[in-house]
Amino acid sequence: MSSARSLFSLCRSMGPRPVRPKVLRTARGAMLRRDDSHFLLPIIAWLLSAVAIFPSPCAAERDFGLEQAAIHNAIESVADSVVQITTIGGLDRVGETVLSQGPTSGLIISTDGLIVSSAFNFAQRPSSILVRLANGKQVPASLVARDLNRMLVLLKIENQEDLPVPVAVPAEDFAVGQTTIALGRTFQTEHVDVSLGILSALGRMHGRAVQTDCNVSGANYGGPLIDLRGRVIGVLVPMSPQPAHEGPESEVAGAEYYDSGIGFAVPLEQVFANLERWQSGMDLHPGKLGVGLKSGSPFVESPAIVSVWPRSPAAQLGWKAGDVIVGVDGQAVATQTQLQFFIKPRYAGDKLTISLRRGSGETAEEFDSEITLAEKLEPFRHSFLGVFPATATEVKGVAVERLWPASPAATAGVKPGDRIEKIGEAATPTLADAMVAMRSLQTGEEVTLSLERGEEAITLSAKLAGLPEEILSSDDLPKLPPAEAATPALEMKSIKLPEFPQEAKYLAPKANGKLQPGLIVWLAQSGELPDSALLSDWQEICRRQQIVLLVARPSSESGWATEDLEYLEALVRTAHGRFNVDSQRTVVVGQDKAGQLAYALALRRRQLFSGVATINAPLPRTLKIPENSPSRPLAVWTVLPKNSTFAPLIKQDIVQLREAGYPVSLTEPTPSATGFDATTKATLLRWLAGLKRL
Repeated sequence: MSSARSLFSLCRSMGPRPVRPKVLRTARGAMLRRDDSHFLLPIIAWLLSAVAIFPSPCAAERDFGLEQAAIHNAIESVADSVVQITTIGGLDRVGETVLSQGPTSGLIISTDGLIVSSAFNFAQRPSSILVRLANGKQVPASLVARDLNRMLVLLKIENQEDLPVPVAVPAEDFAVGQTTIALGRTFQTEHVDVSLGILSALGRMHGRAVQTDCNVSGANYGGPLIDLRGRVIGVLVPMSPQPAHEGPESEVAGAEYYDSGIGFAVPLEQVFANLERWQSGMDLHPGKLGVGLKSGSPFVESPAIVSVWPRSPAAQLGWKAGDVIVGVDGQAVATQTQLQFFIKPRYAGDKLTISLRRGSGETAEEFDSEITLAEKLEPFRHSFLGVFPATATEVKGVAVERLWPASPAATAGVKPGDRIEKIGEAATPTLADAMVAMRSLQTGEEVTLSLERGEEAITLSAKLAGLPEEILSSDDLPKLPPAEAATPALEMKSIKLPEFPQEAKYLAPKANGKLQPGLIVWLAQSGELPDSALLSDWQEICRRQQIVLLVARPSSESGWATEDLEYLEALVRTAHGRFNVDSQRTVVVGQDKAGQLAYALALRRRQLFSGVATINAPLPRTLKIPENSPSRPLAVWTVLPKNSTFAPLIKQDIVQLREAGYPVSLTEPTPSATGFDATTKATLLRWLAGLKRL
């Protein structure tokens, strides 16, 4: 019995427990009577077969020994190619990620001293790099180039002797479930660090990586993931999928998964495929088409183009809004996710053949475009017509309530009361259709407007401008509805999300079937107005202007922290669903440190906001300003007090935001103004009202 126990214990350690044959369970459950002598022969047969079914402990131990020998041989065959890397100088952290201060790992990929490692190990931009070889020799290294698509770096050392280069596993030999071994050379220079696991998944990160459940962390980032034959599957890296609206991918993205059983490796075969141009010293950048796609789930939505970046590869080939990408290099594409698998692994300068469909029905045509991916796109700047649309009209077309002074629409001759039925070639039966049509047009473009004025059809031509930064006076904005007499007072109510400790408060007006409410998300700080004061200050504003005021507070008494972003996103999504808010009048507001968090929230989650307003707050210093998105314009309003110590930083941030394509309105109050006073609040409301525009 003890032998059987040890056998099954060993089997569990090596893999799934063997399934016993049904006859064994039947034999155990049988009631053998004295006159069942005819049952003796089957029992004897079962006993004989059991010898074959269950190998002896010695056989299992022999198999286990063979596996250990295979692992040992695999490690030995590649260990001399694994090096230890020490970086000196540079940053201590990037954003909230503390960078490794100890040695890291790398992999030799050429006999003359080229070494590949993870970009995570070099995010601090070190001033000096030292490499220690397997034989203990330490030599200086230079950084040749970076791969900003797969987050790798290429180093070069000088060595008198040829260095050992491992063999790459061909992609066709990858198999989910196969044994994998993660190696690094960090803790002891004379030995490699080892973690065993399996290959969990292929084609991760849109085809740029494979996944393993080996322990992967700063200890072995840059080291190899190998198979049992001692061949290298890939180079270990942290990775995390990064939506385009969240900004450029980071060298430290995915580091939070360390030792979690979720690890990634860039196939070495891909590294070798790009080595010739990489070793020339040219950084490798992700390739870009220059199009904006229809919003929605990328797993479901087709790659329908809604906007084309000016002077992008797509624009140069004449691609248009409304075109649909249906194939890449002869392979069919049906969803945006499928398209990403073709585009994401490619680099700037790569050439592709894109198949597009233009039009619909019998008049649709399909054609191929030979396109060269770009490294960088010009900032996208949303176009502006200058129309305040009327709300809740029962007729088709966008009814014009008011015109922005001196706007393209006003200059072209559009008048209040007109109904816009087409913008360019796009029909605009609803405001949503008009917004989509504007996203496909570029600043400076001449566009034809098809209007109905009374019983008369009119065609006008307007030259589109960029989004304005001016905050209009109350006289130039659409008029507010008259105050209702005997309206019940609003109550301050609570929203408590079960997965977070803090509670938010809100004031919401009575539902108005004619007008969706706007949403102001106020990031409160400790010591600010109590609920009673907020109720008094905002009661009439929320009722009269149809605005939901949502007051969020930090989880800690010490104030807002980056960790609160998850809570705020969930809170705002809840508010969107509960109040059915107007997407053109949804803003987040914060002062000082809360203003910095407001920037981070709005720029990373632009699908939730049309604007961000800050008071005396620079951008978070570690925040990379994301590319302006054609799918959702984001306006910025910043208040810069006269005596602000942050003035140089805030002014520098304004320049950078404008260069990235974001319209920034700046208010510099008088020296006597203090924080969020009545004048600042009135300006905020006028800025918010001006966002509902075409």
